Amino acid sequence: MVHRDALQTLQQTVWDARLPLEIRLAASECRRFDIADPYLVASPRLSYLPLLLPRLHKFFSADLIADPETVSPYHGYFTFEGVPLKWHLPLGLLYDVYVLSTSDAGPEDSDSAPLPFQLTLHFTQGSSEKPSLPDATPVVLHDSFINSVKEADFLRSGTAKPIMTLSTQESKALWKSAQENDLMTFSKIHNSLVPSSGQLRNIPLRVYLPSSPGHDPSKAQIKVVQSHVSPTINATLQGTPATLRAPSAGQPQTLGNALHNVLPSIFPSRRTTMLGTPLLHGAPVPMNAHLEELYRSACYADGWLSIVVAMRG
Repeated sequence: MVHRDALQTLQQTVWDARLPLEIRLAASECRRFDIADPYLVASPRLSYLPLLLPRLHKFFSADLIADPETVSPYHGYFTFEGVPLKWHLPLGLLYDVYVLSTSDAGPEDSDSAPLPFQLTLHFTQGSSEKPSLPDATPVVLHDSFINSVKEADFLRSGTAKPIMTLSTQESKALWKSAQENDLMTFSKIHNSLVPSSGQLRNIPLRVYLPSSPGHDPSKAQIKVVQSHVSPTINATLQGTPATLRAPSAGQPQTLGNALHNVLPSIFPSRRTTMLGTPLLHGAPVPMNAHLEELYRSACYADGWLSIVVAMRG
């Protein structure tokens, strides 16, 4: 069992982590032949790319071919090496999926991964490459975030009652805490939603598996395996699917055991990484890490423990 102070330190580290970005306007939308200067910023890993759109629209307005007054900043979207990025995924998660998990340096050497995260910004309407998501307006962003929180809340408690009892003010404050990287406000509201130890029904877990785009980068997809895993496991039920196990007074559920049950073909062993390495917030995670401790200290702001799998060469 990890000491409580250590868990709090880990949570603070997760929220403090920032990712350097280099954002360029798409050449097809730029009036300058020598390409507009890039927008450089270090954003929190837990943040969301669309939150930058108003500032980016203002920064690139003089370089747009189109009249900036006719271009909504919320229509903007981002691509990485030709791949449109889903705006509802946290920034750090996108980097881990598209860069860190495929880096030649390997997942264990994250310090050598390519930085900054180089993105291209698009505003062109009607583009066939644009992700099939609505414009990232403030209302849409809030609703998307809260819907994800509700889903996680239902899995944690077996009911959506905790999130439904939040006032409108608390709901907006939870989203604002993610926008402003405000751990204190987030913890106050999030901790009121998460059941105490021993009462947690399931741990909301999402595992991200990048797929190969072949010869067409725009065809790259992210495969997401979603599961709800009990925080404890009875040793006599090792062969029972994780989704069928109820909380018990058994042994703490480990990351390795959860991944073995969810993705046995990639994680044939519960103790060692053979075919893939689990990454959380840009760092490899030991297979013997207790899943509930990981969840309480390192879940994303939407209440999900999101693991990225880096396949071994």
